[in-house]
Amino acid sequence: MDVRLVVFDVDGTLTQHSSVWWRLHELFGTTKEGRLYFDQYFAGEINYTQWADYDAALWKGKPVSRVMEIIAATKLVLGVRETIATLNDHGIKTAILSGGLDIMADDIARRAGIEYVLTNKLGHKDGVLTGTIENIVGWADKAEHIHTILDHFGMTLEETAFVGDGRNDMSVLSVVGLSIAFNPEDQEVADTAQVVIRENDLRDILPHIISGSER
Repeated sequence: MDVRLVVFDVDGTLTQHSSVWWRLHELFGTTKEGRLYFDQYFAGEINYTQWADYDAALWKGKPVSRVMEIIAATKLVLGVRETIATLNDHGIKTAILSGGLDIMADDIARRAGIEYVLTNKLGHKDGVLTGTIENIVGWADKAEHIHTILDHFGMTLEETAFVGDGRNDMSVLSVVGLSIAFNPEDQEVADTAQVVIRENDLRDILPHIISGSER
């Protein structure tokens, strides 16, 4: 079956930067607490909702303007805009599915020309962070949440491709019709995907999606 929808991870796939969560910890000087919560989650001591809530609470009262500086400085991976434009030209829909934050993912989608975004929503009001978050996409729950995107577009898993790089992408890479690991962070991620790309240009995914396409 032909691919009719391509869904992307954000951090490390569409951007050259690491997790937006960690970048905010670095920005606001909360890396010590952030590492503690990270370790607690992977030790099974807290669940994902608690992890996200604890992180967001650290940033209560911080100015959104500082966050926007980080977002503005975020660099896209080479070839992102061209890749999305080519997919659009072939009638292929595009979406983001991210365990990151809307304040970042929405901006990346706008810059890249991606139609739909599903991610977590960072609370803010009157220019400051409220210390709250609407938890939507859990760390390892992308296989569950991709169905929201499929319903939006009226697509099936079989006609959907997913492009990601991290261990938190493995659940969805294992269920879609075409799974692409773009510069995977480790071999286990690569082994989960049907296609592995170890180049720095996103356009290298196109020949695997569009028959006869060349970068």
